[in-house]
Amino acid sequence: MLSVIVPVYNVENVLKRCLNSLRFQSYRNLEFILINEGSTDMSGAICDRFARVDSRFKVFHKNVRDHSEALNIGLLSAKGEYISFIDPMDRIDGLIFEKLLLTIIKTKADIVIANYGEELDQDDKELKEPLSNIIWTKETALNNIVDHFRLKSFLCNKLFSIDLFRVDPVLEFNSTLGIFGDLLMCVQCILKSNKIIYDPNLHYHYIGYRHNTFFNGITKERLSGPKALMEIIDLTKQLDNFDVSSLKDIYVNYSIQLLMQLLNEKNQTYHQIEEVKRNLYRFSINELNSLNVKMSCIIARRMSIVYHNFWKMRNRPLD
Repeated sequence: MLSVIVPVYNVENVLKRCLNSLRFQSYRNLEFILINEGSTDMSGAICDRFARVDSRFKVFHKNVRDHSEALNIGLLSAKGEYISFIDPMDRIDGLIFEKLLLTIIKTKADIVIANYGEELDQDDKELKEPLSNIIWTKETALNNIVDHFRLKSFLCNKLFSIDLFRVDPVLEFNSTLGIFGDLLMCVQCILKSNKIIYDPNLHYHYIGYRHNTFFNGITKERLSGPKALMEIIDLTKQLDNFDVSSLKDIYVNYSIQLLMQLLNEKNQTYHQIEEVKRNLYRFSINELNSLNVKMSCIIARRMSIVYHNFWKMRNRPLD
């Protein structure tokens, strides 16, 4: 059996499309674990409606503290030998689980990573020419995730053996982390894996328009980002064929953007600003890889207000 975890929060406009795409998958031995995270729209009722007509849908209505708690509820409830995560805002094809499950069983892999397409229009067409699967080392998988950091860090284009989560050391989502918690879990699973397969065929469709604005106000989840990235850096820094400086670039660049957003807030919090400023000194300039990140870090360290003025001009909306 394959368990599919779907966290749900106020997505009534797209939820039916997502759940129908799950219900009518070509592979049938599935359970769908829907975690309604205290939605205030009709999302919860839609989940219940699907559960009434299809017993494979299991619904949990939980007023969780954070997204990680919802995912952990799903992990604890899963009965399948394999597990997948689906974002209800994105789109999957009708053969995705059949193809990925066949691959993971045939190759005895721990993870199968599906190719994804970033879409601005959910009616974009799929590529039809089949491509051969590729065996990835841990370092190759990590390098590809970091290279396509904005998208491939998420869990939703992957199929995992449940043993990665259940066999010691047990893995669970860190409830103190908001953003990048999925990346951390992905890295932990990769490091624990013995075999990873990449399927270059397009199965997962990432709806890009909803992610255009990365910072939408400052929250504790956004502020936890550097902590998550440091945990990932600590996990990977000893690998021989992985350039950890790429992650350090991401850490510093994220901290700069976070600092700029904090300086842009009407009600600025001094201790948060100082905390994020300290992040810019976490690594020496020589430890960074990108010239742009190096220069941005130097300027943001010495002239935060000047950098902020340029940042505001660059991010000013067009009339």
